[in-house]
Amino acid sequence: MASRSWLTRHHSILPAITRAPQSSPTSVFTSATKEPVEETLVEVDTPVGNDVLNESRTANATLQDTQLDAEAWVLKQDELEQAFQVAVNTTLEAMSMEPNRKEVEDYINKAFDLPEQVRAKLWDKAKHKQPSGLKLCGKLISACDIPARDANGKSDPYCLVGIISESDRNRDKVKTGNLLQWKKEGLVAEVFRSTTKPATLEPDWNEEFELPIDNLAEQVLVIEVWDSDEATVGVSEIKGAKGFGMFLKDLKHTDDFIGRTFLSLKDVQPQGGPGTLTLYSHTAKHQRGNVWVHLAIKGQEEGKISLTMKMDQSMLLFKALVMHEAQKGNHSYQKDWNAEMGVAARELLTRHAAYYGLGETHQAAVHLSVLFDYHKIFGVQPHLFAQQLDHIIKAAGRKPISVAFSQNGGPGTPGDWVDKLLGALEGLLTEVYSVLCSHLILMDVTITAGVESLTGWIQVMAKLYQLGDLVARLPVDRRSLKTALELSIQTSVEKWYRVTSEKASQISTVSTLNAVCKSCLTLCETIQNSIRPAVRKKADVDYLACYFASLDKLLSPAMMECLASWDYNDVELANTSYEIYLNIKHMCEIAKLAEGNNIQDIQLFGYQHWFKKMVLVWLSVALARCKEKIDKAVQVDQIASVTDQVGYSSSLVDTSIFLYQVVEFWNNLGWSCPEETYTFMMELINYISEAALHYVEQIYTRVSNRSLLDKNTGNFTVTTQLCTILNNMEYMQQKMLSQSSKNVPSLVEELKLQSSFEWLQREKGIGDQAKKLVEVILDSAANDIEHKVTVVNQQLGEQFIPTISRFINDIVGAAEGAKTEQVLIPLEEYLNTNLKTLSSNLLFSVFRILLEDIWKATVDALSKSVSTLPKKPNQKYLYQRLRDSLEFLHGFFNAGGEGLTGEQLETEQYKVLLNDLDLMCLSTRELVLRCCADLAEQQAKVVGSSEHKYGELTLSVGYIKETGNVEVTIFQGRNLPALDKSGLSDPYIELALLPGFLFQSGSKKAKTPVQYKTLNPTFNYESVLPASQESMEVKGTIVVLGAYDHDILGKNDFMGICVVSCNDIPQLSNSSSLLDANSPKRRNMTLPLFHIGESKALQELALRHHFSDHEAVEFLNVLSKNYHKQKQSASPFFARLSLKNINY
Repeated sequence: MASRSWLTRHHSILPAITRAPQSSPTSVFTSATKEPVEETLVEVDTPVGNDVLNESRTANATLQDTQLDAEAWVLKQDELEQAFQVAVNTTLEAMSMEPNRKEVEDYINKAFDLPEQVRAKLWDKAKHKQPSGLKLCGKLISACDIPARDANGKSDPYCLVGIISESDRNRDKVKTGNLLQWKKEGLVAEVFRSTTKPATLEPDWNEEFELPIDNLAEQVLVIEVWDSDEATVGVSEIKGAKGFGMFLKDLKHTDDFIGRTFLSLKDVQPQGGPGTLTLYSHTAKHQRGNVWVHLAIKGQEEGKISLTMKMDQSMLLFKALVMHEAQKGNHSYQKDWNAEMGVAARELLTRHAAYYGLGETHQAAVHLSVLFDYHKIFGVQPHLFAQQLDHIIKAAGRKPISVAFSQNGGPGTPGDWVDKLLGALEGLLTEVYSVLCSHLILMDVTITAGVESLTGWIQVMAKLYQLGDLVARLPVDRRSLKTALELSIQTSVEKWYRVTSEKASQISTVSTLNAVCKSCLTLCETIQNSIRPAVRKKADVDYLACYFASLDKLLSPAMMECLASWDYNDVELANTSYEIYLNIKHMCEIAKLAEGNNIQDIQLFGYQHWFKKMVLVWLSVALARCKEKIDKAVQVDQIASVTDQVGYSSSLVDTSIFLYQVVEFWNNLGWSCPEETYTFMMELINYISEAALHYVEQIYTRVSNRSLLDKNTGNFTVTTQLCTILNNMEYMQQKMLSQSSKNVPSLVEELKLQSSFEWLQREKGIGDQAKKLVEVILDSAANDIEHKVTVVNQQLGEQFIPTISRFINDIVGAAEGAKTEQVLIPLEEYLNTNLKTLSSNLLFSVFRILLEDIWKATVDALSKSVSTLPKKPNQKYLYQRLRDSLEFLHGFFNAGGEGLTGEQLETEQYKVLLNDLDLMCLSTRELVLRCCADLAEQQAKVVGSSEHKYGELTLSVGYIKETGNVEVTIFQGRNLPALDKSGLSDPYIELALLPGFLFQSGSKKAKTPVQYKTLNPTFNYESVLPASQESMEVKGTIVVLGAYDHDILGKNDFMGICVVSCNDIPQLSNSSSLLDANSPKRRNMTLPLFHIGESKALQELALRHHFSDHEAVEFLNVLSKNYHKQKQSASPFFARLSLKNINY
């Protein structure tokens, strides 16, 4: 069975010109309206194009002086009849046995606009004409991979070629016979035999043959390959020959069958082409190599007609079909036609070319001439010309067109057709160059179809430049394809720019410049994204470099002329000039991608120098606009979270966008001079800080002006709006930090300032200082905002105080028997409601700070309530209730370790309040012990201080468990106060155990001898004070040593006291010498004297003294009479304790 692979590799001229490309056939030239399509690359304002195009032309043709009248182009009646006769003859002769002949005949009757009588007459005339018949024209090229049939491992192959009928192909004798036998039997009319190629398995023949065709639809081509034995040598001459079989072969002298292939003639393409056929054995089970042939079907009289006549007939036929196909469906000729023809039209043209032996070159010449004439009036798509030129270029190679034309067309040299073709090619080249010089006006290059059209014309131009005798006719300066393309692109850019400028001239100069720059940038982006790469695929030209070479000569002078008239105080100018700056900046960024020796010399690259004066103006305007937007955003802000996930209001979102726009302004500015960047950068940072502070001030005002009291209860209530405002302020504070926080990037990062710092450090040595200055500015703004947040938090905390105070008053006013947990419920619910609102809506960092402020407010409210309570006897239950309330609130705000920490909760005010309530809850005896403990603490403080202005006592103390006595030895005193007029004193010491109700001796004192006229007395006095071990272990018991100045006349003067805590006295198993100061069992010490200071415990005792508490009176009397500087029986100690300030 024959291989059909070659059928898909034939070179057909007709399908190439009659099949539309994949893209839409819609015109790429701009029209009055444009429908958006997926291929659109860039949206533009169309500053040029539609109006200009519609006014300039209505078709894809630019040679106005060569345009033909449509009526003159149409075939005349006699020409149309000739074309009809050609079509009919082709059908009857070349398609006599074709199954689709009826469809082609119907198409011919429909396609030719002739009267029915004329068509019938021409049909009848053609049918009565003797048909000339068809023939198979072939070329036997070569074979490969054939098996060896000779003893030397080679074969001597030759070919037999013939045609048999399809019905005879399957007969048994055909399967076992061969072509020569079939010819004898009358099954084959003619057999072609090739030459024999000796000793080869890959023969090359390159021999042509012709065989008559009787029935194209019913006949089969047969090719057989045989091994010839005519040149067989003797066995003795064959190297390596073995066996008797080899000897017998020498004697037979018969040819050996190698392989055979069949191919139905109806599978041969009329226009012909090469292909490979597979050889098989007689049984068709085994492959026997491949044979390569070239086949074509032609008319029997094809060689008798001149080439000129064939081409004239072909042109008439093609033109007639174009007339029909180009206006099919709408009765008017299509503009920008894609030459898409129906199946019947293609079949008719193919059969005609094959029948008359017109090669691809001749078909291309015919089609190109007709299509070019059509194009000059209506326009066709460029790929059609490119396809025709491919065939002409392939045939011509490096030879002149006239030579190539004659070599590919049979007898005769069609000189008139060569001239006609060259004229068409020259006209086409002129047309293409003209189109390219105006393509930016004629084509909408912002869509894919426009770019395809442009590259299509460039491709056509590139192919035309491959024809040497055509290029030779051009002016010298245009004989280089690259030069011609560059000139045409630059010319088109210049035309486009002038049209754009004229369209934009209806507005002011600056606005005109801005509109032009926008259009230039849009086109620039389109060039870079689509036009440039597409053009580079077709020609060695950088479209982008051509664009800027032309644009720079036009835009730069216009820019500098406009700059000279600018008013730098004009706000609107600032906005427009910034747009111009960005457009030019973007263009220059793209321009740097262009290739060319002169691209770096364009004036546009100096654009930043033009705008240097405007940068600070832009910054100032940006700040003013930003503030205006912030004010408006705050005014319309409903103070509600924009989403459930984000606890910020719309004003913060808007302000962040405004600040981001300023950041984007800076990043888009992209100033290339770092030294100038430093100046601009500092202004920018100041402006951003100012804008952020402005927002915080505005939103702070919203907080200050809002009443947050519950109208029903009068209680201060936290709202989600309040939380949102606090979140807004916190975010802005984090935004202004010089270092990025967890969720908010720093402005230093967003503004990409690090590269500027590095350059300043490297070139000027001030990069670190600049960075530090920026950080100081940002942190200063952040601190200002943080201060605002702190103030707001404190104010909010303070607003809790009145409400919490009312709840505490309710707690205080509850009945004596009420349980604490019950009276606390309203306060707990109030706090719980507000804290839930805060925790649900506040940022965690803000919530923790505000929670601490609320705690402080709560403690403050409780402290004020306690301080204003009337002092009455028998109120211990009330103090205990308040003490329990404080403990409960401590746990409430700690929340099991998830709320405030112990350090945050236990503030100084909390400690004082807790201590006060603890004292109020103590019994009088417990309170006395607390007073004694306070005295021991005062002693410890004096010991730790550097000033001992009342002198010191050196002593030793110990407790003997066996005897139950406290043994005290007073050794000496030093630097005691001088209380006599002589500058000396007469000191002595009294010592006692306190409080008296815990010791057997009560408050009974022991006394040392008086040491006269000295400030450094030596006593060496031993004393024993009885005390039980249980009493010694009670916290708060003390040994008090009072120092006095003895006066003979009058009262003794008080010097000061020393206190030793009984808990610190070592307990000894037996007594030792009291005067042995080195005894390791004694505690030896030097204690400074001090005067009793005020304490909360003493104040509470004084209050109870006022209410005639016996134990309080007794203890205070001891202190007042014995250990006070002025010893009076009226006990002025009360006045010293400021009892007058206590509310009774």
